[in-house]
Amino acid sequence: MGILRALFGWMMPQSPTAPPPPAGSDRLHLFAGHFPSEETAMSYCYDAPDTNHPEPLTRDLADAYVDTNFVEVAFGERVPFALRMIIPAADLDDMSDQISGDNTLVMISESAFGGMPYTLNDTPALRYLGAYTISS
Repeated sequence: MGILRALFGWMMPQSPTAPPPPAGSDRLHLFAGHFPSEETAMSYCYDAPDTNHPEPLTRDLADAYVDTNFVEVAFGERVPFALRMIIPAADLDDMSDQISGDNTLVMISESAFGGMPYTLNDTPALRYLGAYTISS
């Protein structure tokens, strides 16, 4: 679908870009998954196989342009700390239950999409958990 959109994008419906977050805040899109190591998780998000191909994360989110400079990865013991910084206290237990068994949290800032339309979904390695607005 990503290649077809690139070739025939003018003929295909585009998802609208979400309205920008309120001033003084940012929208983070959260994904959770389980990787055998931190190195594997980082490689999935940041390492392109070569200059002609995108990073696996970007490839798997074919309906979104992703600038990986706006992607953060929390692995292992850092996941609960990252969640506490993002998720409202009232929702923290629910989110912790939702990602039980996962050891990786991937956070993509709204800025990563460069103002372009996007659609986010689960990838083969990550489950999309939704968007959260945080104060910057």
